Amino acid sequence: MRDDDVLQKIEKAARDGATSLNLSDSQLTAIPPEIAKLTNMEGLSLWRNQLTALPPEIAKLTNLVYLDLGNNQLIALPHEIGELTNLTTLEIKGNQLTALPPEIAKLTNLAYLDLSRNQLTVLPPEITELTNLTEIFLSGNQLTALPPVIGELTSLTTLDLRDNPLPIPPEILEKTDEPVTIINYYLQHETGATKPLNEAKMLLVGQGSVGKTSLVKRMLWDEFDPHEEKTEGIEIEEWQVAVDDQKIGLNVWDFGGQEIMHATHQFFLTKRSLYLLVLDARLGDEENRIEYWLKIIKSFGGDSPVIIVGNKIDEQPLDVDRRGLMAKYRSIKDICEVSCKTGGGIDELKEVIGREVGLLDHIHDPLLTTWSAVKNRLEEMEEDYIPYQEYLSMCQTEGVTDDLSQRTLINLLHDLGIILNFREDPRLKDTNILNPEWVTNGVYRILNSKDLFQMEGVLEWEMLNRILDYSEYPSDKHLFIMDMMRKFELCFAFEDFPYQRFLIPDLLPKGESYTGEWDGALTFQYHYDVLPGSIISRFIVRMHPSICENTYWRSGVMLEDKVSGNKALVKADKEDKKIFIWVSGREQTRRTFLGVIRSNFDYIHETIPGIEPEEKVPLPDHPEIVVDYRHLLVLEEKNKDYFIPEGHSEEVNVKELLNGVEPEEERRGRMQKSGMEERDFATRPAPLPKPITPDDTAESRQVNPWISGSFYLVAAIAMMTVLAVISKYVSWYAVPQL
Repeated sequence: MRDDDVLQKIEKAARDGATSLNLSDSQLTAIPPEIAKLTNMEGLSLWRNQLTALPPEIAKLTNLVYLDLGNNQLIALPHEIGELTNLTTLEIKGNQLTALPPEIAKLTNLAYLDLSRNQLTVLPPEITELTNLTEIFLSGNQLTALPPVIGELTSLTTLDLRDNPLPIPPEILEKTDEPVTIINYYLQHETGATKPLNEAKMLLVGQGSVGKTSLVKRMLWDEFDPHEEKTEGIEIEEWQVAVDDQKIGLNVWDFGGQEIMHATHQFFLTKRSLYLLVLDARLGDEENRIEYWLKIIKSFGGDSPVIIVGNKIDEQPLDVDRRGLMAKYRSIKDICEVSCKTGGGIDELKEVIGREVGLLDHIHDPLLTTWSAVKNRLEEMEEDYIPYQEYLSMCQTEGVTDDLSQRTLINLLHDLGIILNFREDPRLKDTNILNPEWVTNGVYRILNSKDLFQMEGVLEWEMLNRILDYSEYPSDKHLFIMDMMRKFELCFAFEDFPYQRFLIPDLLPKGESYTGEWDGALTFQYHYDVLPGSIISRFIVRMHPSICENTYWRSGVMLEDKVSGNKALVKADKEDKKIFIWVSGREQTRRTFLGVIRSNFDYIHETIPGIEPEEKVPLPDHPEIVVDYRHLLVLEEKNKDYFIPEGHSEEVNVKELLNGVEPEEERRGRMQKSGMEERDFATRPAPLPKPITPDDTAESRQVNPWISGSFYLVAAIAMMTVLAVISKYVSWYAVPQL
């Protein structure tokens, strides 16, 4: 936008007495002094320009409530910023600020402050005078310390300090909605003695029978058993690795490779880890499923380093496209060849492991010595579980005396995989401190039960006495194991037989049930880069109150909205990596039922950060032609009424195609959430509610789970009403708390 165009906009806004002005994406390099004329201005957006400074005249805009300066090139804020005392929202993310002026303390009405992705090295102590501050975002800066008085920000509900070189473990920094926990850990760290954590996880994954267990035994104890039995759960071993004259404790997790176990990987494949992808050198890429496993690791483990290990090279050399794989998957740090049988290549692999462990982020994170003492005692205990009260006594003995520190420590040890504790889950509130191996192997024994397989996934309560060894899993722990499976969305209880009969979708027959004809149905698709089997099985669990006529199989389900009578068919194609959705019945309510289905899929996708499926809309008259849903939204945003889809010869109406899936007002909410729509600077968006369930699909209670409610007060009130309805009528199992 030319400078004279900007001036005209400012002059017009001043003449009209406008209260808001959007100058985003205007290629501004400077703000003209005439900005001082906008004395009535309450909302000003200067997002994504090329500003390097703000003029002193900004001080004249004393009525400003919202100011967005994000994605510019600001290197400092003027002292005059302190004159904007009515500001409640200030966005300055994506600039080059290295410090904040002390005058920021005058912004006493400020409730929302976003300073993420700058170059801040310190925070001024004056920031603690912002007593109304509820949300502050500081991720992606260079902060090495916080003001000692940071604890005075007692109104905070959100504190984001991720991606800063602070002495706080990432597992604690991730708890952005628990500012007290983060601040308490930091302040204790500053006043107490610490020692390096020096601990990490190494996870072995791969297909069954490739030799993962043999590899662990050869590396740790130089042993080999030619008749090694397959791992039917997980085995966790401790291994001390020397790195830079320090001993690093590796918790080595050996996973069984059976398909049924893949559904649980999402709960144990974590980021603070080194991955060994073990292959059978005698098999090809498809049989080893190399890219499947690399994508799964990427999905659950982020950019965690991966070492590919080709086993059984005594029988055949490893034949993989090394250069191509390492170019496509940057997380691959090395490709090693070994023979567990002869021991060939094992020493070289150990050297690579030591090298990569030493390069892991946060490997030397400081841990309070009192916390470390509790951690060591828990690691040394022989019991598979102890009461929570015993843990509290242990904390008192070792000097971890306050309640907040005790809770923070147990959560950190849970996130590190040292113990498991689910105190916050209402189903598991009467819980214990648990050995992860004990819990997961209990689950795996159920999943691997031959009796259960013959029962096609239907588990009768009394079967647990035969499946689980009483010496390890006494009957009073069966309920806990089943609640764990429900928490992980591995099963659901039949409503007529609560805690008597359960269904485990991963053990259902593979054969697809007949569901009738779906011509003319509203259709929608998800296309995945990698499709974990757990997605469709978790969806079946989440939607089980709406299952129609007990129609389900391992990769699909038929649903019915009991209010509107609409029916839906949802099924996954593992080979094509797609999920298909058809919704039939009343046209007035089909979109609402589809919205519920999409809401549940979105919830599942959000729990797997690396899973980003493409949403596709088949053309009603040519269902073999699918259109990218996001592309349709972009076309609508740019006021494109028609376009010719690839593979089609005629134009289609963009709005009609979109309206067939989702009403326009609901799309606006989704677009705002994804950052596609013009930024709204009137108010902050409302938090994302939990997914709604099929019982809430009546026309009188229609709601889009993505709509923000920030445009109009009426929308905000409607959202609060819907949440109240959900909390009153939705059963706990319909909205799992993961």
